[in-house]
Amino acid sequence: MKSENTSWFVLIGEQKYGPYDYKTVIQMIQSNQLMDFNYVWAEHLEAWTPIYQLEEFSKDRFELLLQKESEYLSSFIKRKGQRVEVKIPIIGHNSIRFFDGEIVSISESGALCLLNSPLVQVGDQIKIHVKPVDSDSFNVECEIIRKNYSKQRLNSKSGLYYAVRFNEIQNIGVEQIKKWIDKAA
Repeated sequence: MKSENTSWFVLIGEQKYGPYDYKTVIQMIQSNQLMDFNYVWAEHLEAWTPIYQLEEFSKDRFELLLQKESEYLSSFIKRKGQRVEVKIPIIGHNSIRFFDGEIVSISESGALCLLNSPLVQVGDQIKIHVKPVDSDSFNVECEIIRKNYSKQRLNSKSGLYYAVRFNEIQNIGVEQIKKWIDKAA
């Protein structure tokens, strides 16, 4: 893999950092020191490029690195709890604007949400109302910890994937999430 032996440089604001090896850049992404919108450069690139545009740092590449025994396994943060795939409608707000969407995977500590707004930002505190079809609704207060950017042109109703960490969740929600996890096991 070309990226394994490549020296990477990082641009944060006006400041350039590096060189870093591939494993270190993965660790920086995993620990939120680098975000998808940060620019990187390596010798094989024509120009500084946002991380989200590079195959080397794509979700598919990371999944491949996690599937095989490799030196990169230690670069990835291990989830504390089991995450299950779901499809649950939500509505929410960040105290500025409302949005709708759905939860696509969930654990006891957070979720991956497809929100129909590209305007929510990393660090935003949001409130979501979870509206499962087969059980009672509940509310969750959470923080956006990752925004998965897209190469396609976005408008105000374009959906983007956001990883959220739960800060506060109603008891009924805690119990429901445990049921979803148990059902998937």
